[in-house]
This record gives sequence, C-alpha cells and structure tokens, in this order.
Amino acid sequence: MTRSTHARRPRRADRRRPALASAVGLVLLTTGCAGEAASGSTPAAGPATPHGYVAGAAELTEPQLQLGYLDASGAAHALDLLTGETTDLGAVGPAGSVASDGRFLFVSSEPAGQLTVVDTGSWTVDHGDHTHYYRAEPRVVGTLDWAGEVRVGSSERVTALFSPTTGGGVVLDREALGRGDLEQTATVGAEPHDGVLLPLGDGLVGTDGDRVRVLDAAGEPAGGEGAACPGVRGGAATRVGVVVSCADGAVLATEADGAVTFESIPYPTAVADGDRAAVFAQRPGRPGLAAPAGDRGVWLLDTRAAEWQLVETPTPLLRAVAVDDDRDRVVALDATGRVVVIEPDVGVVATTDVLVGSAEDLATATVEVDADRAYVNVASAGVVHEIDYVDGARVARSLETVVAPAFLAETGR
Repeated sequence: MTRSTHARRPRRADRRRPALASAVGLVLLTTGCAGEAASGSTPAAGPATPHGYVAGAAELTEPQLQLGYLDASGAAHALDLLTGETTDLGAVGPAGSVASDGRFLFVSSEPAGQLTVVDTGSWTVDHGDHTHYYRAEPRVVGTLDWAGEVRVGSSERVTALFSPTTGGGVVLDREALGRGDLEQTATVGAEPHDGVLLPLGDGLVGTDGDRVRVLDAAGEPAGGEGAACPGVRGGAATRVGVVVSCADGAVLATEADGAVTFESIPYPTAVADGDRAAVFAQRPGRPGLAAPAGDRGVWLLDTRAAEWQLVETPTPLLRAVAVDDDRDRVVALDATGRVVVIEPDVGVVATTDVLVGSAEDLATATVEVDADRAYVNVASAGVVHEIDYVDGARVARSLETVVAPAFLAETGR
C-alpha cells in the first residue's frame, strides 16, 4: 500500500462503537434546539417539536450511521456501523437503479415499472450551527409507478424524484414521507433528457431541454425564462445552491429572500465532451463538488468562489467525491480498482492496494464518504471496505454482507 508522505494527524477515537445502541427507539434525548422539547418520547405539537422528528424516533447524540445495500434481486439490508448488526429491510424486486438522500432508499425496479421507497430508520438534520441525529424502526414505505433511473434530492419540506428516461419528476411531502406516507405534492413533465429536479428554497430547480428553470412548489414554471445550459448532463445540490452541468461549464442557482439567481460558471478553457464534469458527488452539506474528468483526473467546483479546478491524476478516475471544506480533499476510485485520496495542490497523496478487481465489480462500485471514513462495495466478494482516508487510505475494516452488495448507500449522515 502506498501511504501519504504528509505528517500524520492524530487519530480520532473510533466513533463506530456500540455505545448508544441500547438507546435506539427508547427515548428522545435532551439535545434539541433552544425552545424545543427537552425530554419525553412524544414532543408537543407546534414549535416545541424538534426539527426532523417523527413519532417513535429517538434523538441521539451522534450520527446513527448505516450502510444500506441491495443485491441485484432487490434483497435489501442495513449494516449498523456502530454495532455491526445487520437488519433485513425486505425484498423490493429486481433493482435497476438505487438512489438515497441520506435516510431513504429509492429503488427503481425494471421491468416492473415501479419505484419502492425504503426508510432505513436513520437520518441527520443539519441546521448549520447545530445538528440533530435520529433513529427509528426501518420499513418499506410503499411504491410509485416509475420508469428508468431514479435521481433524488431532499429538503426538510420535500423530496424530489427525477427520471432521465421520461424527463419527468415527482415531488413528495417530506414530513408525510417521514411518517410512512407517500403524498405527491407535484408532478413535472419534460422530454427525456439527462437532467435534474432538486429543491431550492420554497420551490424547485429543474431542467428542460437546454435550460435550467425555476419551478414553484406545485411544479409550475416561475421566475422567468431561467438560464441557458447547453448539453444538460446531471447536477447536484450543495450548501450554496443547485448546480447543473453544461457543455461549457455549469449553472449555479442560488436563493435569497424567495428570489432565485442564476450564475454561469464556465470552464477555464474549452473542454471535450468526454472530459466534462457530469457525475457530481460530495459529502452531504459541503459547498464543493467533485466529478471525474474523463481520462485527465478530477474536476473540483467551488460553489462559494464559483471556480473550477482540474487536478490531473496518473490513472483515470471512475468515481470522485468531494470530502471537506478546508483542504478540498477528494476520495476517488480509479480505473485500476484502487481508492485514492487527492489534494488539489498536491495531487494523489495516498492510495490503497487494488480493492475492486473485476470489470463487473467496477461497474457497480460506489464510493460513500462521511466525516471520517469512505466505503466501497465489492459485490463479487460480498464485502464493503471501510477506508480511513485521513490515515493514509488505511483499510480500517472489511465488512461482510449478507447478500452481494451490488448497490450501496450510507444513511444517517
């Protein structure tokens, strides 16, 4: 294994421990916002109810991190990273596409033509200056009619689902979803395209053809003509706003006082289609995004500064995730099956040995990242590798799974 030559940071105490497992589902702890209910398992209605709370949930003092995973047949499980215990989430049908918003798994099944929503029972509500961590019983919430890939974005109010296959989207009431009810608040139609539908403020940002547009809560166009974005190809939500990938760079949509502003962020120089930033990823709640840059390396997009940076790497990258604010670090999976850690001013600073060896495994491998660790699934081996990316890309654990983990998502972040 190649290790970083940088000075080694003191290691934090391993937070993946069973210290709070006995508290799950029993009591709402006294760690809410000022003015919220301080104790009791059933908070009073109205302003005293903690943000993000649902009946039967427990509020705890640290993230309740889990790995939700499925095999190709749709057998779903959740591995508790604190206790090491596995929970059977049920069978949801053959999985063609899986997306997650940090709590729910959205499983698109083909050719069944349906989307199954699974509540993994762990989630975080981040208010910037403070955070709430919750745990509840997992369950299958229900199904929707669906076709093709599913993309998802959630706010405290809504969950927006988008299908590139149809170009359409569905908006669900987030509070109802947390209670176990699928309540549609809006539907959005467009021609099939590689676009997005994401919450922003009280409304939505969606794509239609070569434009980014503002939609109101009912899914209707609002706020004028929107912004031009030739060659729309996916996007992501950051702490700053919604980003959409365009052939010439990106469009950033931000909201203030109910008004949405669009800003074009062009690439520093012309970029070939194969080198575009098209698959953005980040640790939740960060302002920066990362995306593979074809065979060249990785694109970093700082949405605060509205600037691109290309970091070249010796080996092409298949997945890339922006990790933090201060060092703009990226955790990536390269084409040889190694996990690499990249710092923009240095390049690759640490690598693992080859963890994902076959072309089949590389096609299904996902990189999930939280504040301390990264996770990569290897379906044929029935394992998920846990990597301490701060400590020289050290493989901290290789976690065995009950079924082949063809799809992976970390929840509770």
